Amino acid sequence: MSEWALPGFTELKALGKGGFGRVVLARQDGTGAEVAIKYLYAEHLADPRLVDAFRQEARVLAQVVSPHVAKLHEFVETPQGAAIVMEAVPGVPLSAILTAEGQLAPEAALVVLKGSLLGLSAAHAAGVVHRDYKPDNVLVRPDRQSKLVDFGIAVLAGETGLSVGTPSYMAPEQWAGNAATPATDVYAATCVFFQCVTGHRPFEADDREVLRNLHTHAPIPVGELPNSLSGLLTRGMAKEPAARPGTAAIFLAELEATAVAAYGHDWESRGWTRLAQRAGALLAVSPLAMLAGATMLAPAGAGASAGAVAGSGGVVAAGAGGGLLVKAGAILAGAALVGTGAVIVVNTTTGDDEPPPPPAVERVAMTADVRTRTENFGTFDFEGQFVAISGLADPVLQDRVNQALMGPVDGWIEYVRQVGTDPATDTPHLTTQAEIRRQDERVLSVRYTRTIESTQFGNRGGFSIRGVTVDLTTGEVLDAPKVFADAAATQAGATALEERLLARSPGGFCGGVPDEERRPLEPQHLTEPYTAGDGDPAVQAIFAADTVEFNVYGPAFGGPMACDHVPVVVPYAEVADLMTAEAAALLNRGGPAPTQRVDLGSFTLEVPAEWRRADLGSTGLLLARSADCVLDGCPGVRIIYGTTDEHVPGHFCDEAGAPDQVSTGAERIKQDLRPIGTKKAAYEEWRVTCSGGASFVERSWVLPKTGIIFVDAWNTPGLDRILESAMWR
Repeated sequence: MSEWALPGFTELKALGKGGFGRVVLARQDGTGAEVAIKYLYAEHLADPRLVDAFRQEARVLAQVVSPHVAKLHEFVETPQGAAIVMEAVPGVPLSAILTAEGQLAPEAALVVLKGSLLGLSAAHAAGVVHRDYKPDNVLVRPDRQSKLVDFGIAVLAGETGLSVGTPSYMAPEQWAGNAATPATDVYAATCVFFQCVTGHRPFEADDREVLRNLHTHAPIPVGELPNSLSGLLTRGMAKEPAARPGTAAIFLAELEATAVAAYGHDWESRGWTRLAQRAGALLAVSPLAMLAGATMLAPAGAGASAGAVAGSGGVVAAGAGGGLLVKAGAILAGAALVGTGAVIVVNTTTGDDEPPPPPAVERVAMTADVRTRTENFGTFDFEGQFVAISGLADPVLQDRVNQALMGPVDGWIEYVRQVGTDPATDTPHLTTQAEIRRQDERVLSVRYTRTIESTQFGNRGGFSIRGVTVDLTTGEVLDAPKVFADAAATQAGATALEERLLARSPGGFCGGVPDEERRPLEPQHLTEPYTAGDGDPAVQAIFAADTVEFNVYGPAFGGPMACDHVPVVVPYAEVADLMTAEAAALLNRGGPAPTQRVDLGSFTLEVPAEWRRADLGSTGLLLARSADCVLDGCPGVRIIYGTTDEHVPGHFCDEAGAPDQVSTGAERIKQDLRPIGTKKAAYEEWRVTCSGGASFVERSWVLPKTGIIFVDAWNTPGLDRILESAMWR
């Protein structure tokens, strides 16, 4: 008995098989468009659990919209079979590249991680956790793009379930069967990043139980990465989910800052060079090689014939699967379709001999795509990316939004045109790279990285970062002056914003700038052109899904020219009170509790935003757990510096035990080694008895080589996680 095939499509190549189903490359008969079709095995059709899981994958793909995630075109279910019709990606799995290369240069590994985080960020913004991120599920394209695929076991964030996933990349909470969160995907992506750099997985074992213990308890192997990348590994592979970046978007901003600091602004271009070459070579001998000249799915208004499956902004016509098309709600059970880029359909029969007439063709919901523009202006040329939308019901509004999205590209070209170029010197090449940082029913945000390859614009050419955030209901551009109106109008408002930024950037925007040379943030830094190019302000804001991504030009605040652009990422919760009421309601969708980074000299700690630092004279300092408590008796963490003495417990009976009491004895109840960032501390717990009968447990972390002791007699919540994520200089 032959396997069921979706009517209207001709199978071209088998792409793969698994325990769940098979995937083929197919051509749609009516249009010539080539797609990937994932078929559920016929023997699974009688199992409601497996069929529902197959539907769930279609639901997830419908919700996650990103140029870094393979698109869903159609879902079809009949009594004879079920199929998911997806974008056919002309790329090769990262696993194939790793097999061929062994390991990647750090810049290339960072490129892989960045593309993956962009795809995961779109999933997290839709409330979806992938749960099975691994090299097989990352497709790398020769055109310097990557796509995330296979959401077969994805769940909504916060859902619990079986310990499913690929063991080599499973986070500790997955091994325990606990709730999946975006931090679960961050862990897996960091494991793959480690593998890209080193050529092997962070933890390896043949026995599953041994592997579980390694992921759950073994130290993070930071010593195998360059020092400049160890912070990413420490954060991304933290054992506790709360110690990792809360979303892929937050981690992405940290990656950008790390990559620029370690490898310069052109790190991404260099990273893609070798990666794209290898992807092209492997693609040439793969079943997808024919996609290099494949027909793309018909765009809106292109005259697609009946039976066409829509591409970006297209239509789905009756007959696109050989039967009755039912509205998406029948399969999605109310899931939002805004931004899905396709109408999901399901084939059904009604029990009658003749099916009822198909419903009318519907427009597809709004989609945003990264596209390429190429122009030659005689004395200079341009080839770069831009973002454009399609599918809005109001064509005037759609044009307004697209003009705003094209603004950073047009501005970059106009800048070079006005400055002028010398053909005798060289021909400047202008480029832009576009990244969608947020896309929902109301807001679209894009980050443009703009470059000029020419010695006429400096030793390293021209460089600029420009963000654009658009309100999709009005076409209005939301920038820092509009959102932070008080900071753009008054010095008091600018100072308040500066305090929030510095809390996330210990040591200043450029680090190491003496106080007498540091320049304060002023309103004009948000409103007036400062840098070269077409006039970027010294402080820009890109409004991403969970955070405000500030781009700060360091030299404007006393830093050397080498500081250039400094990213400062701040959760909405930390700056929402500085926004206009309208902007806060539109942009701030809640998030994790705000934190701050405290600079303690040789290391920094990320602590709750309400904590404060208080100096204790020669004995060290206190990280107080409450911002409004007095110093005496204030609960918090004592940090003792420069001591070579052993720690003697019991000094804090009068604070942690009871007033006016002293210690009458201490019994050690626990002793082991625990991490403080990349260092190991001698950890002890003592049961302390006070003179009035009160008792408490005092904990200490001793680092003898550094002369630092952390003392906690107040059972400080989350302290283990805080110390584990310490960043040493």
